[in-house]
Amino acid sequence: MIVDIWTIVNPVIRTFIYLNALYSIGLILFKFHFQKYFNCEINSFCNKIIKNSAFLGLSISILAFISIAGNLGGDLKSIFELELIELSFETIQGKSNLYLIVGFSFLSLSHYFPPLVFRAFNILGAILIIISFIVVGHSLSQGIFSQFLVLIHIICISFWLGSFLPLRYMCTIKNFTNLYFIADNFGRYAVVYIGILILTGLIFSYILLGGILPLITSTYGNVLLIKLFIVSMILIIGAINKFRIVPEIKKDLSTGQIKLKNSINIEIISSVLVLFTTSILTTSLPTPMGM
Repeated sequence: MIVDIWTIVNPVIRTFIYLNALYSIGLILFKFHFQKYFNCEINSFCNKIIKNSAFLGLSISILAFISIAGNLGGDLKSIFELELIELSFETIQGKSNLYLIVGFSFLSLSHYFPPLVFRAFNILGAILIIISFIVVGHSLSQGIFSQFLVLIHIICISFWLGSFLPLRYMCTIKNFTNLYFIADNFGRYAVVYIGILILTGLIFSYILLGGILPLITSTYGNVLLIKLFIVSMILIIGAINKFRIVPEIKKDLSTGQIKLKNSINIEIISSVLVLFTTSILTTSLPTPMGM
């Protein structure tokens, strides 16, 4: 029964780590590309979300580290046993969580320093968080090429997910004419980012599956198919945003804002489902290759 509890808890913890990590990194990328179009209100909003995501990510990462002791001991009370907690430091998962803890700490602390240190801490924090994903899991077992694919994949998906909250917030600001320029330019960047995202995702999935047939014949492949289906739906919504809703923003700002906000709400919900299926793949299911 305890095993069943950890089987449920671990993917949930991992989902929250993905959410806070990718949104934090994505917002940093979003600011890098579009801050020149921001006003003070939007800039403050982005910084607040990064700060909140970093704090929540730090808390979840600590919980994830403690949960390793629970997995090692096989019961809930094991998370309080000092010997098992010390042993957690020697595990690959433990080291990955330590990268997360330090990375989120840098993001959290950055807001208490002047601009130059703020930017440096944001960059350093983002790098450490990205590293945490490539020192553990399937990419580690497949070597440097797979780790490189995952690194690029994370950067690209962060840019995509990190746009949701600021764009949604901009849809609530009346007469914010820069929304069109940001949304239009985001669409141009997204073509590159999402193109690379799809390419790296497909190559990495093929490496893990060892072929096409396991998509149908294995549980891992079936869950991956569900993930790919949801991603396809988000891509369709993104295409509708780019070719229909964004041009409408230029013609009728208020109507375009409402439609874009509703569309982003659907994308946010869908992205959570994508990250949850990803967490199941990385924590609960072996690949067809036995990894």
